[in-house]
Amino acid sequence: MNKGIQKIFTEFYRLNSFTKTVIKRGTQLCLLLLTLGTVMIFLNRVHFSYDSYYEFIATSVIKNSFIILAEVIVGGLLIDYVFNKK
Repeated sequence: MNKGIQKIFTEFYRLNSFTKTVIKRGTQLCLLLLTLGTVMIFLNRVHFSYDSYYEFIATSVIKNSFIILAEVIVGGLLIDYVFNKK
């Protein structure tokens, strides 16, 4: 199993710089949206009077942050595969 994980890491190190940048910026965007949604839920439950619509919006932001992360990773790897055929 260790060889499999090592193979995955070596393939990620061999990605071109554009793909690494896309994945890095997408991850940063995901973390930003995740933090924003978490702060919104915290403020809704602690500071503001509880509003179910505001809670729904915050939960949607959190869910969409993970969807964006998945799309960026798959899209970046697909771009790398298409444009760097060896």
